[in-house]
Amino acid sequence: MKKDFTLVSQETGVQDAGKSTSAAKVSIVDQMIPSNPANTVVSFPESASSIRTADFGPFYGQGYDDITAACQSAIEKLVAESLETKGNSLAVTTVVGYWLYGFRKATPFLSLLHTASGKNLSMGDLNTHTINQFVQYLRNEPIGYVTQKSYYTKAIALLRACYRFGFWPEVDIKTVWPANPFPNSNKRSKGQKALSKNEKRRVVKALRKEMERIVAHSEPLDSYDLAVGVLSIALSTGMNCTPILELVTDCVQPHPLKSNLRLLVSFKRRGNATQVVALRKSEEVTEMASIHLYVADAIDLIVERNASIRRQFSDPNRLLVYESTSKRYQQKPVRLTKNMLTERVNRLVDEHQLQTDDGRPLKLNISRLRQTLLNRVWEMSGQDPLAAARTGRHTISTGNAHYWEAPPEAETNMRFLGEARVQELLSASTIITSDRTPVASCQDARRGHRAPKNGEPCQDYLGCFRCKSFVVTGDDLYRLFSFYWAALRNYDSFGGKRWTKYLKQVVRLIDEEIAPHFDETQVNEQREKAKTNPHPFWRDLSMARMVI
Repeated sequence: MKKDFTLVSQETGVQDAGKSTSAAKVSIVDQMIPSNPANTVVSFPESASSIRTADFGPFYGQGYDDITAACQSAIEKLVAESLETKGNSLAVTTVVGYWLYGFRKATPFLSLLHTASGKNLSMGDLNTHTINQFVQYLRNEPIGYVTQKSYYTKAIALLRACYRFGFWPEVDIKTVWPANPFPNSNKRSKGQKALSKNEKRRVVKALRKEMERIVAHSEPLDSYDLAVGVLSIALSTGMNCTPILELVTDCVQPHPLKSNLRLLVSFKRRGNATQVVALRKSEEVTEMASIHLYVADAIDLIVERNASIRRQFSDPNRLLVYESTSKRYQQKPVRLTKNMLTERVNRLVDEHQLQTDDGRPLKLNISRLRQTLLNRVWEMSGQDPLAAARTGRHTISTGNAHYWEAPPEAETNMRFLGEARVQELLSASTIITSDRTPVASCQDARRGHRAPKNGEPCQDYLGCFRCKSFVVTGDDLYRLFSFYWAALRNYDSFGGKRWTKYLKQVVRLIDEEIAPHFDETQVNEQREKAKTNPHPFWRDLSMARMVI
């Protein structure tokens, strides 16, 4: 049950300005931040976001003018930094996020705080206590946990910018933040689900029809045509949305070794967005992805068809530029934004009646196409986390958490039959006729329940745990627990989701179903021996990867 969030003036920590700060600090702030600037609108340069202005005007006169002026000045300086460094500082889209989801989402709390205190708020009133109250305010809002964390992170990032530019001198920046106010937010977020094979086939068919239509004509490409090109690029390269929208006209370069390939050069802004406290500056990172020639041809087509429009644009090197037909821009050249891309992708889904496997309208976006490609690479590489991580240009831990999924048949294969029947298989007759396996023993490794029955011994080691011929004796405990510890030690390298699908139930079965049937002293002895000196076969999970 959520706690009631009630602000009492005695508890807000709001004091008279003369009591909260020294006169010198107050004079510094007054000189640096005008209480009511003449211009309350901040203009954003062209970016992947469709937001072009931030109007702070409505937020003045609400009881927190000092905070509004500080945030406006900080955003102005962040935009100026982005222009001066030509994108080597924070991305414009990031600064837009500070405005949309940082400042604007915090203003209802500031109004509530002003009402409770009965005084005009200043930057000096933002302290550890009020920030904790802001966290509690977000927790009581009817929004998701991950969204709460996102609003908090962007608001705090904007406050950090205020501190960096000298607009928040009263605070001790090292102690003002609460420790991890939204724990495990990454675990609660649900990533995009990869398209199934049939869904992907239908998407490819729709894109092929659209590309055939585009090639058959000669007029410049509009926003819908560019969206088709973006989807084609994403489907073939697995690139994220923003790097695609920021492609330049010379992004395709010759491949040094293969004539049927080109190099697609993009710029991916990397920032440590998963951390609540230490948000580091974004930086330009050049990345290259080999792409098939038909994708390079699609990019060349965009370069050629929209060359005349691009020459009239403020940045003639920007690739995805089209002539707007809206009244707002009056047929001026504009760049493709995320919002426009979303609208055009939804139009594609509607026109081609794209559906999921169960007949519902398909939810299509760049993230799902990226997820689809990376899962395909992961599957075709034998579920090699290194190969999949290199393709996605991220770390193995990121792939475990957000991208890789076990194939649909894995859940069926690992549905245990519950027929190990340890007591029955420990009979003398069973032990005499059993064969040794790397895991334990088997009644008949060549003609048993899951054996190939062609004269060759069974190699399905993980299948032992759902096989009717499975045998575990006291002599098998050393090998069994060697496998057990290998499974626990190699969680990260095996892949988190893959480990959960294939090995989690095996570990549970050993602990709950097999070990209790043996003497506790014997189990503890063999378990410890296997942990410190594992069987050579189970020093790692290399053999397990070969049989999955």
